[in-house]
Amino acid sequence: MNSCRILDLDAIRNSLEEVQAQFELLNTRLDERRDPFDDVVCRNMLQGYALIDRLVVDGVDLFDLQQIDWMIEINTTVLCGADPEQHKEFSQHIAMTSSRFFDNHEGGVRGLLEWYNLHRNKSAWKRAAGVFVYILSKPQLFIEGNHRSASLIVSFLLMREGLPPFVLSTDNVVAFFNPASVIRRMPKNGLAALFQLPKIKKKYAAFLEEQSSSEFLLKGSVAKKM
Repeated sequence: MNSCRILDLDAIRNSLEEVQAQFELLNTRLDERRDPFDDVVCRNMLQGYALIDRLVVDGVDLFDLQQIDWMIEINTTVLCGADPEQHKEFSQHIAMTSSRFFDNHEGGVRGLLEWYNLHRNKSAWKRAAGVFVYILSKPQLFIEGNHRSASLIVSFLLMREGLPPFVLSTDNVVAFFNPASVIRRMPKNGLAALFQLPKIKKKYAAFLEEQSSSEFLLKGSVAKKM
């Protein structure tokens, strides 16, 4: 029996390792240079994909207030991995992230849930793009690891609809990070957000759909639709 019920973690690992091998060159093509895509980042992201795989299989709803703590667990995993001992070492940071996540009135999780509930009738691509933009735009949802966490939360949303996850590859690194650099400087509210964020969401939804690849799904796997 596969430990991963929906995702092909080997295919995801191969894609991430290809990005890692070429990241120094790819980084020169980015509008803003990124931190090294090292072994720890790859490992933690792979463990993050394993986590969202389990959540989808178990029928967890990240956008249910009773299960919202799983978003913090996703963020913790991309930063610290899945080792409980590592989580203990970073307990103060996790507590600070949790406080920001719940108590930030401008960019906290309540605003995210409100946005999501207002757009439940939209396509999976549009909802995923909107969630991505909400997490990255100012103020960001988490203290650190917003790009990686957003990618996994987006992937969770897509998988829950029976669609493939988003996975970073050498072909999409530039198209992923350059718009994301614009998003993270954009306030969630105000005139700029009113006129520019809808266009950004539309483009990112199209990007996600273009990048959709069944190679990251196990053959015969079926996600639970919520």
